[in-house]
Amino acid sequence: MKEAYLGCLKKLRQFRKSLTTDKDLKRGRLYFSWLETKTDKVQNEQDDMYIYNNIVKSTLHNYKIDNFSYNRANKTLKKVIDNNYVIKKNYRVFNNPNITFEDAMLIAKKLLFRRGNVVWIDFGFNIGNEFGGMHPAVILKNFDKDIFVVPVSSKKPIEYEKIEKDFEDGIITEEECKERKEKVTGVVQLDDIVGFKKMTRWANITRIRKVSLLRLNFSGTIGRIDGKYIVELSEKISQEF
Repeated sequence: MKEAYLGCLKKLRQFRKSLTTDKDLKRGRLYFSWLETKTDKVQNEQDDMYIYNNIVKSTLHNYKIDNFSYNRANKTLKKVIDNNYVIKKNYRVFNNPNITFEDAMLIAKKLLFRRGNVVWIDFGFNIGNEFGGMHPAVILKNFDKDIFVVPVSSKKPIEYEKIEKDFEDGIITEEECKERKEKVTGVVQLDDIVGFKKMTRWANITRIRKVSLLRLNFSGTIGRIDGKYIVELSEKISQEF
C-alpha cells in the first residue's frame, strides 16, 4: 500500500511539472479536480448512508413534485410523499429533513432517478477521444445503486452535420434530409428536456453505459423527456445492438 501511494505521488509531481502551456494547465486542473472527486467517491462507495445523506441534503430540496408525477404514483408512494412534502401552489415541496432511509430511497428510485428522467452525471476524466466530464444523461433503467443511462450532448453529431451540408448544397431535399437523419441509429435528437434550458440536444446511443449513483451530481437539475423520445431510444437501441 505504501509503495503504491508513494509511486502515485511521484507520478503526480511529474505530471504537475509537465503542465507548461495554458491548455496543459486547464487540463491539469480538470484532472486534479476529477481525482479529488473520484477519491471522495471511492472512500464512500460502500457507505449506503453517503447516497442517502446527499439525496436528503441536496436532491429532495431541489426537486419539486408536480401534479403529473404525483397522480401517476401508486398508493404507497403517494403516502410517502404526503408524509414528507407540503403543497405549495401546484407543486409538492420537500419539508422533512428527518425522512427515513427507506422513504428517501423509494422517492429516489420511483421519482428522482426513474426511467425517462434526465440527470447530471460525472463521467470521469476522458483520455483522448473518450467521453468524459459532467453531462446530462437519460435514465433507461434503475438498479438501486446503479443506473443505466445514455449521455446527452448539446454538440450536433457529425452525421447530422454532413446530412445538413448536403441539404444546404442542394444535393438532397428537405424530406430526404429528414429521412436520412431518422436512419442514423446511433443518435436521437431531443428537441426539449422538461426542466432544462430550452435547446436541442442529442442522445448518443453508442455511449450508453451503466454507472454508479455515486457519479450523480445530487444538487444538479433533474429533468425528463417526453415518452415519444423513450420509444425512439428503445427502437434505435434495438437496431444499434
